[in-house]
Amino acid sequence: MPLTLITAIAPIIFTLALGFLAGWRQQFKKHASQLFIALVMSYALPLSLFGGLLATSRQVIIQDLPLFLWLGLGMVGVFVILTMLYQIRLHNLSLAVLRALSVACPSVPFMGTSVLAIIFGTTDSVILVAICGLYLNLVQVPLSVLLLAAGKKEADQTGTKQAVQRLATAFKKPLVWAPILAFALNLSGFKLPAVWLPLFSELGQAAGGVALFSIGIMLYVQHFSISRAVLLNVGLKNIGLPLVVWAIMAAVGANWHFQQLVVVTLAIPTAAMPSMLAIQNHVHEDEMASTQLVSTLLSVLTMGMFMFFLGVK
Repeated sequence: MPLTLITAIAPIIFTLALGFLAGWRQQFKKHASQLFIALVMSYALPLSLFGGLLATSRQVIIQDLPLFLWLGLGMVGVFVILTMLYQIRLHNLSLAVLRALSVACPSVPFMGTSVLAIIFGTTDSVILVAICGLYLNLVQVPLSVLLLAAGKKEADQTGTKQAVQRLATAFKKPLVWAPILAFALNLSGFKLPAVWLPLFSELGQAAGGVALFSIGIMLYVQHFSISRAVLLNVGLKNIGLPLVVWAIMAAVGANWHFQQLVVVTLAIPTAAMPSMLAIQNHVHEDEMASTQLVSTLLSVLTMGMFMFFLGVK
């Protein structure tokens, strides 16, 4: 099983390393990284989200309600709670959103298909990836974009009119409306013929790789560092989040197999989304990029620990 985990995170580390090497060789500057992220956030990722949601079976969306609820607690509930707590403590909405997202956003789209399929089988892994993808694409991403827009208003100390304008602009971004539109079309019964899916996957499939490469550049430009904030983010993501949800599931007597599915899924390291949003909004890029790298490197140990205690073989 450790070999499985290493194999799953190897492409992530390798792509980050390529970006870091490109930065070290002065092939790309910080500005180039920001342009790459702009490409991903404005075109590649919205296309990927739109096509992915349309390709998701409506039956998958409406079945397995317990998994929906437990994963929703971990990904949405924790995200909202941490955002509020960080905002109270930091008085910085943008940083609060990014730190909360770094904890509540596991990299299921990147690692789920390889790791979860081997651990739980194809059927369970497809459902887990689909549910996490829905929460990420339909709730976390649009909500984060809107809150970051509000955070800019807060930092600029502009008035209500400017705040409304910023939020209206955020709603116009493809990253916000594309997944919402795709979700609505899916539930309405619209079925996109498979022959048209490449319209969205041709550029959409590049989103993950380009984002990781850009973050690698940022790791060099911003100078990777392990700070107390980074360690706290990683500790909460890799250990705190799955442990708390597991404790709640055990306390209410949730099905043991569901406990295994949910806890191992939430133990997957943090996704690239917090780093991408940080780079796009110029907010603590170094902290978010360092958090992703450390979380990914330590996930072999932390995921292995949860799998051991859960009896996952």
